[in-house]
Amino acid sequence: MKRNAIAFAALGLISGLAAAQSSVTLYGVVDVAVERVKGATSLTRVTSGQQQGSRWGLRGTEDLGGGLKAMFLLENGFNADVGTMGQGGRLFGRQGYVGLGAGWGAVRLGRQYTPMDDIAGIIGTKTYDVLSVVPIIGNGDYNRVDNALTYVSPTVANTVFQLQYSLGEERVSTNTSKDFAKQVSAHALYANGPLTAGISLMQVTDADGVLAGKQGRDAVLLAGAYDFGSFKLSAYYDAEDKAAKKLKVYGLAAAFKFGETTVSVGAAQAKDVNGSAAAASDDAKLYTLQVNHNLSKRTALYGNLTAVSNDTAAALGFNSPVAGSNSNGIQVGLRHRF
Repeated sequence: MKRNAIAFAALGLISGLAAAQSSVTLYGVVDVAVERVKGATSLTRVTSGQQQGSRWGLRGTEDLGGGLKAMFLLENGFNADVGTMGQGGRLFGRQGYVGLGAGWGAVRLGRQYTPMDDIAGIIGTKTYDVLSVVPIIGNGDYNRVDNALTYVSPTVANTVFQLQYSLGEERVSTNTSKDFAKQVSAHALYANGPLTAGISLMQVTDADGVLAGKQGRDAVLLAGAYDFGSFKLSAYYDAEDKAAKKLKVYGLAAAFKFGETTVSVGAAQAKDVNGSAAAASDDAKLYTLQVNHNLSKRTALYGNLTAVSNDTAAALGFNSPVAGSNSNGIQVGLRHRF
């Protein structure tokens, strides 16, 4: 009997050690809102993923010994309002990568967010946020990239550095746009107490994919936020190639916290939205009002209002906005994390 007890205890210890060496976590978000949008026409609709994209995912790590660990992440996006998959029907369209990490940092291979999207996250990348309404490259076509190799540094002087290279669509060498979607990007992200700040650079070798040759685009994004406790101030600046001129976006936002409720207001200017060299103005002004109330650590009610004032040739906003006309959207939603 004593021998059996010892054997069972040993088995339990081994099982516990094995469990400690590896882990897999299931997580997700379900987010649905009712909104009224005005663009070419006015429309009331139910829509998914407005504060956070609705998703479910698996992430895990395995201890390989000597400080080395393996990691993976598989993340599926879905439309909770209609029950379909997001990201064009991809199974793991949000992310899907595997990697190795140690004291020297981590290397990841697969579909991933770009370093510029991480910096945009300092300000916010929700549907009603400025850097989503204005089609900046780092939070638009290249917020995630396929066939990517990414290095993430350890924290050095409160700063994390990230370098990424994407092989794009991996077209054959005889294709006239063989470099389509290839990109290299990097960021430096500083976080120390109440201050968070970052800069990201991105160079896309060919952003067109149809015209022969390389139609490259360069972009830079700076963002920062300082949290005073009950008050948080954020600022940002983006500049990137856009036809004959550079698209520029800059703005300020302030968030006020009242217990479990946060109220945010912001204003931004977008210049040369189309990058046109023509005389017609393609600038726009954007204003945001956002409210978030935490019902618990996992569940929140939220409301967003974004208004866009377009100049003659600008067409930013919601529901197929019309150049030279104002556009706006207002929504109330519920977000639950699990």
